[in-house]
Amino acid sequence: MVEQMTMIEQMAGNWLCWAILVMAMVCYQQLWLEYFARRNRVEDEAAAVTDDLKREFSGTLIGVLPLMGLLGTIIGLLDVFAGISVDGASSELVNGGIADALITTQLGLICAIPGWLLQAFVRARQGSADTRLVEAVTETERG
Repeated sequence: MVEQMTMIEQMAGNWLCWAILVMAMVCYQQLWLEYFARRNRVEDEAAAVTDDLKREFSGTLIGVLPLMGLLGTIIGLLDVFAGISVDGASSELVNGGIADALITTQLGLICAIPGWLLQAFVRARQGSADTRLVEAVTETERG
């Protein structure tokens, strides 16, 4: 009887899962750096341009995560079809390949959804901080 692999074993043996996890860590790091840098920065033109580029970069990275999961799905299904064409349609082969395909999709979404939520939080906090800054500058100019 063949033992089924646990989800952790499937993830550990799949290079695409590792790539998704590394990409997610980079995304989250960029978002937190963006959040803390925004809180401590002095208003100037160069900093505003740099912040916009970082914001676009982190948004792009987060958008890539579910696509990497989709890539894993396609790779897993291709492996299944290649195995079926060589060895025939055994249930172990099909189940293992589909499990690999679905685990990457799940991991991509599990990493992307909190990233999108964190990005929305950071941008909302930045927007409210910008509004307070503009109000303070306007009040200083009047007073």
